[in-house]
Amino acid sequence: MSYELRAKKVLLVQPNYRLKEDASIWGVSPPMSLCYIASMLEKEGIYVEILDANVCNLSPQEICDYAIKIKADIVGVSILTPAHNSAVKIAQSLPKEIISVAGGPHASSLPKELLNDGFDVVVRGEGEFILLELAQGRSWQDILGISFKKNGNIAHNSPRPLADPNTIPYPARHLLIKNGCDKPYFSEGTRHFPWAQVYSSRGCPYDCCYCNKSISGYRFRPRSAEDVLGEIEYLVRNYGIKEINFSDDTFNLDVERAQNILDGIIKANFKLCLRFSNGLRIDRINPELLEKMKQAGTEYIAYGIESGEQAILDRIPKDIKLERVKEVVRMTKKLGIEVTGFFMFGLLGDTVQSMQKTIDFAKSLNLDIALFNIAIPYPGTKMYEEIKKKGEFLVKDWSEFYHTSGKMIYVLDGMAHPKEVETMYR
Repeated sequence: MSYELRAKKVLLVQPNYRLKEDASIWGVSPPMSLCYIASMLEKEGIYVEILDANVCNLSPQEICDYAIKIKADIVGVSILTPAHNSAVKIAQSLPKEIISVAGGPHASSLPKELLNDGFDVVVRGEGEFILLELAQGRSWQDILGISFKKNGNIAHNSPRPLADPNTIPYPARHLLIKNGCDKPYFSEGTRHFPWAQVYSSRGCPYDCCYCNKSISGYRFRPRSAEDVLGEIEYLVRNYGIKEINFSDDTFNLDVERAQNILDGIIKANFKLCLRFSNGLRIDRINPELLEKMKQAGTEYIAYGIESGEQAILDRIPKDIKLERVKEVVRMTKKLGIEVTGFFMFGLLGDTVQSMQKTIDFAKSLNLDIALFNIAIPYPGTKMYEEIKKKGEFLVKDWSEFYHTSGKMIYVLDGMAHPKEVETMYR
């Protein structure tokens, strides 16, 4: 294998992470990170395909067979934690002449483990420029943000500076089934097809213990309102999009920028349904912003509330107040916008009493939907590190690290027993 191979073909893979339950109940999101990487490769004239083994329900061997069939030089695999086993089987089954590259939050958090399990290269952080440099045949030792084995030892190159998202082309949705805008892709609650997932920013400065910051980091990096509106116009014109799902970590951190995006949507009269299924900070919501969201076509907002016990919110730390939650939900409902609240059991410090408070608080909010999950300490999160040091994991298989599993997978002194957490969940 050459460290300086210029790739003629790159295959980007979303591995199959379907478990015992039917993943379609919760929705299947398009692999947007791969679409962004692909757009960068295409811009530089490199042939690239995306293979979503999750929606195609492909085995690792079927993925390898396809990589061989198209004569791929590089296979890049984006790994969520429950897909670890499937991803490793891909790396171990590929011929030696094909370079296997692991990326995504799980790989960024555990580069040594992925290399020891068979991957040639691990991408730590965002992958657009790294995959481009790998494909262009740049020497691995000169590529910032990767880890790889050299003479039997693992080399961790220096971290890569975070990129300006305004410099990255629109994601290559055309490489997905139905452009990633129709079934089999949908988000829980998607109403209008075709739809599109849009990220108007990257990064989040908050420090919630259950979030992995290994990819996009803590620094908020917004796209300009003009760039976001240009992408929406492109989606409407080329794909006939009827619904936009904003999926930022913190869409409204910069309230003025958020309002400018909404003003542009209103002015263009796109006649879209807008959904915010993630990333609206409750402490950054105000009446004017909500009014603009309504005018722009917002039908649905999901707020991450997490707990009904202020002491738990302070510990994790969510940095919101319960009284503010009540006020914002009330304002949102008054405008006729459907509101979902996300809650978790088994957060650090949770007891039977605090979880009951969460249930009672959720009931008091008059939400349209209240969704509960058991907190999962994914690798790369502060929650994971605290449990490694002070607690114990009850499972060893990464496929058990899945937010809809209904299982409490760790124990920690001073908390509810796992069986108590699971009972509250049910």
